[in-house]
Amino acid sequence: MRTMRELSQNQLAVKINMSPTNLQRYEQGRVRSIPFETLESFCEALDCEPGDLIVRVKKDEATTA
Repeated sequence: MRTMRELSQNQLAVKINMSPTNLQRYEQGRVRSIPFETLESFCEALDCEPGDLIVRVKKDEATTA
């Protein structure tokens, strides 16, 4: 979604007041949960809905980092 909006990671990180490192963790799927406030920030900055950003990963498909 970020690339569809033609935003760099740094630009999005600034928009949502998050460090680029933390943003990378979300994009790489290296987080186990996301606070609703953070999800709302992503959606506002990217002009999208939560379902546009989240996919379900079954336990047997999940990998550990």
